[in-house]
Amino acid sequence: MPRLSYFGVLLGIAALLSTPISAQTSSPNGARVQHVVVRASGATMEVEIQTSGALVAPDTQAITGPDRIVVDFPGALPAAELRALKVNRGALKGIRAGLFFSNPPITRIVLDLVEPQSYRISTIQNAVVVKLGPVAAAGAKAPAVSPAAKLRNASLAERTNAAGTNVAAPRVSTAVSNTPPLPAAVSEAPPPPPKPLVTVTFKNGMLRIRAEKATLAQVLFEVQRQTQAEIAIPAGAEQEEMAADLGPAPARDVLGSLLNGSPYNFIFVGDELTLERVILTRRDPNIF
Repeated sequence: MPRLSYFGVLLGIAALLSTPISAQTSSPNGARVQHVVVRASGATMEVEIQTSGALVAPDTQAITGPDRIVVDFPGALPAAELRALKVNRGALKGIRAGLFFSNPPITRIVLDLVEPQSYRISTIQNAVVVKLGPVAAAGAKAPAVSPAAKLRNASLAERTNAAGTNVAAPRVSTAVSNTPPLPAAVSEAPPPPPKPLVTVTFKNGMLRIRAEKATLAQVLFEVQRQTQAEIAIPAGAEQEEMAADLGPAPARDVLGSLLNGSPYNFIFVGDELTLERVILTRRDPNIF
């Protein structure tokens, strides 16, 4: 009997170790990321991420070095059939997929790019679509000058020398016109609105944040740029205006003060003076 009991314990341990990780990790709402489908039309590409279950809005971010777009699905697990894809078409090199965090579960989809791309996120039934396109040109072409405006400007230039003194034109008739020359049209564009102030510095593990009339998304983007940490900016952060003057202090302390009282749960990955990753999930308002 003792030998049989010992053998039964060994069988139980072997069964536990052989259980897949996906079975040990559970999603509270049964959400899954099932498949990734890529479609191309000219310079535009669409990546359709098919899902099942009750998913929350995905968190997205664009990261450089190398260029990639990250789409996180909080509360969702990757399905067994979810696989990485090699695309090598247009600006899209390939797609990586997997479980980014286990508790709470977060499934991450990474779009590896050849060069920076603009992107737009839309949600359809049981799917999220990421539409990629070329980045818009930084400069705009100057408007063309009409022939009438050229003629008027040339006439005004002939009547004025470099010192600003009027120069008499050759007299071709005895008639004198009392009509003054047409003034040049002056268009006054309204001044641009003041830009929000966001200043983030990170030196020797010390983080400093100054923000005035800026959104949480803008602040987190600057923190990500300065610290090189992976931060999945949650949906809705672009609508939350804030003001802050924090630090210099360790990055965890400054970000903790920034996010305390926000509608997001947060987890920091890294040691005291380095920040590798920040995981943000929207807090359930029904849980106190």
